[in-house]
Amino acid sequence: MRSIILGAAGILAVIAKPAVANETAAQEPSPTTNLTLSSGIDYSSGKYSARETTDILVALTDITLQRDDFRFSVSLPYIDIKGPTSVIAGLNGVPVAIRRSLAPAIAANRSGWGDLNLGVTWSAPSEDLDDFQVDLTGRTKVATANAAKGLSSGETDFDFSVDVSREIGIWSPFVSFGYRIPGSPSAYSLNSAPSFSVGTSLQLDEKLLAIFSYDFDGTISDTLADSQQLFASVSWICNDSWTVTAYASTGLSSGAAQVGTGLLIGWKVL
Repeated sequence: MRSIILGAAGILAVIAKPAVANETAAQEPSPTTNLTLSSGIDYSSGKYSARETTDILVALTDITLQRDDFRFSVSLPYIDIKGPTSVIAGLNGVPVAIRRSLAPAIAANRSGWGDLNLGVTWSAPSEDLDDFQVDLTGRTKVATANAAKGLSSGETDFDFSVDVSREIGIWSPFVSFGYRIPGSPSAYSLNSAPSFSVGTSLQLDEKLLAIFSYDFDGTISDTLADSQQLFASVSWICNDSWTVTAYASTGLSSGAAQVGTGLLIGWKVL
């Protein structure tokens, strides 16, 4: 993911860079507008410092519009959670807080549409940055999910990040810094927190791309520990229109899912 839930648009954006680089010899002008539809499934399981395990299954749907140096994305997940009802889901079903209560937490199944996610990314011209690729991204999580079920905090959140990478042969090392500003629910408090990722992509051949990273997400609640995890993915660029990505992660802290895996399919419409 750079975090366990890799937005479909984010994955395709990473894949597209090496693919375009390999086709430079064709000298074909890049289209000024691209439209990509992405869909997939994500599964994660963890205890998050609780006694019982929480299993989360997320159906991911994403629409991404690339216009010159700007990329706009809209996504709406469908979330199914099996585990303690005290676990509060955030962006794409990732737990963000544990609701404290004197009564013991009850295990149950909860499902429904998650929060609407909107994002915009500006890519700085690499020729002006000594071939470094710099992306500036702003995201908004609009509270559209059922907060009573714990599928959302019920508040709108904001997230800002900067991603820096550089292609070195078949390798593309990257580092990402982010900062999340959550809303303020009445039932519990949430705090702003930073995030950090470091890793690399590796062009295995003309059609295969691998990504490896270490991801740190600072907790926005004092009821949950910081999330630290290792992430890996392999993407197959089937042709100019279709991309398939499989990924997995393992948690390094109690605030992260112990295991996670997923599959994403991207279709470049334009």
